[in-house]
Amino acid sequence: MWDGSIRGHETDDYPHDPADRTQEEQAIMGQVEARAKYVAQREFPDEDILDPLWDPDHLERGVEALVNYTLGEFRTNFRDYYEALQRPEEFVPDDPADIDEATLRIYKSFTITEDNRIDEVYDTMINYDLEDGTFRSVGDAPDDWSHAIDLNHPKMEFDPNYDFDAQFHRLIVEHLHAQIRDVHYNMGMEPPDEYKVSGFGKFSYHGDGIDTRPHTPDA
Repeated sequence: MWDGSIRGHETDDYPHDPADRTQEEQAIMGQVEARAKYVAQREFPDEDILDPLWDPDHLERGVEALVNYTLGEFRTNFRDYYEALQRPEEFVPDDPADIDEATLRIYKSFTITEDNRIDEVYDTMINYDLEDGTFRSVGDAPDDWSHAIDLNHPKMEFDPNYDFDAQFHRLIVEHLHAQIRDVHYNMGMEPPDEYKVSGFGKFSYHGDGIDTRPHTPDA
């Protein structure tokens, strides 16, 4: 504005209507929006701007909580998730023949305390579509994500020699690392080196399938 204040930032370099954008243009604009929300949330921490599950700082709290969780409690409270990842059909009421297997989404949630310790652990939740397109959801999830973490995977196959007691905790920690990786990609940013893992993270994010992402300064 004439007085030097900033009303907003605009550009005509990209179509304003998402319907007129290419897939790559839409992904880049999605990254811009995600980055803006992240910066705004850090600038105004008391405001509700950014979904906590897309906030890398929030997800890092989940990593700390998992790392400090005793292995005995982890094995007791996360065993159902391990089993549901392999055989989700056994955890739902519908006939497996009626389930569109490609739509299976298996979730496990837990809340964290102010000092980043795991508090309540929820039963596994499974979302899926039937072959006729009907959506189904089984299980519970927190109502407030400001103090909760969500794990999410498609159906998985484990090697017959896979050792749940020795290996699953590490897989889940690396899954949260991968979520943090994908949150950075969602903002068009390179993730820190410690989060450049190869495991499954988010189901989708802005930039899927795009090799060249815009450089975003740290400032």
